[in-house]
Amino acid sequence: MKKTFFILAMLSIFMLSLSAYTTAISKDLQSNIIRLHILARSNSDYDQKTKLAVRDEVISAVSDIPITDTKRFLTCAENTANAYLLKNNIPYHATAEYGTFMFPKKTYGNITLPKGKYTGVRIILDEGKGENWWCVMYPPLCVSDKSDEAQAELKASLTDESYKLITKKPKVRLKVLELLSEII
Repeated sequence: MKKTFFILAMLSIFMLSLSAYTTAISKDLQSNIIRLHILARSNSDYDQKTKLAVRDEVISAVSDIPITDTKRFLTCAENTANAYLLKNNIPYHATAEYGTFMFPKKTYGNITLPKGKYTGVRIILDEGKGENWWCVMYPPLCVSDKSDEAQAELKASLTDESYKLITKKPKVRLKVLELLSEII
């Protein structure tokens, strides 16, 4: 009886510790990373190419705007997307939103971000029923020529533990985070 109680107590302590660790890592990632999500109108080749062209235009247009200036950032992203659509006679519009959204697990080079809720900018083309495109707006991992600078910025904005977790390849640890994030 004492042995069973001891095992259950140790298991409970382990689970509570793991849960606290997972929560701390998740909060660190979610509060220091801003992600970009673009939803295409449909899955047609035309709409998918349009989504990528809008992505390029928006990333270029907002690159000098601090992501913390949410109103200006969103206005610029939405206006840029709509200007591109209008200029190319594409018969629909774009809307931009800023908030907390669910993002899937995603790998960007040597960085893997676990599935979870992140602060993000979402650009929806027309009804947004097509395939998605995802990246990290802050630090700017969307732009490959800034990857070293962006990774340094990412490292500076996260705790050492969070940075190590997302840049290493211990799939078991990330799987544990994913499973726990679904429970919590």
